[in-house]
Amino acid sequence: MSLEETLRSLSLDYLNLLINGQAFSDVTFQVEGRLVHAHRCILAARSLFFRKFFCGPDPPSGLDPTGGGTSRQPTVRPGVIPVNSVGYEVFLLLLQFLYSGQVSIVPQKHEPRPNCGERGCWHTHCTSAVDLALDTLAAARYFGVEQLALLTQSDSAFLLPNSGLSGVLG
Repeated sequence: MSLEETLRSLSLDYLNLLINGQAFSDVTFQVEGRLVHAHRCILAARSLFFRKFFCGPDPPSGLDPTGGGTSRQPTVRPGVIPVNSVGYEVFLLLLQFLYSGQVSIVPQKHEPRPNCGERGCWHTHCTSAVDLALDTLAAARYFGVEQLALLTQSDSAFLLPNSGLSGVLG
């Protein structure tokens, strides 16, 4: 097995931990009313934000370490950390990158997207695809995941020429 195959296999193994939800998870987030199970050690190893959040004396803002909830999310269960800084889809993309080192912010062709009413849209230049790219870039920077920010800029470069936003990601 080559080094590349070994790394790809390792990446998929970690991604399967995320996909399989509660398997061995030790932290639960609530994003837009939906629960997301994760693993503190992976998040802390891959993101300075999460390392400070889980281990530091002064956790960064955007997540409530007490799981106490906010007026926007009053039904958070004890022990569940509410996430108010990003949406569910973007949070999953962030976690996917933290777990596997890979992510595609370009929506799949013909995949239904919020805010895109065009039937059969390929999402190569629509507002929904551009919004996802910009939200992912903002989340990458907020959570201090520079590799994801660079990948997002690279992946979304082709979205912008026809969208009128070509200077936004640079």
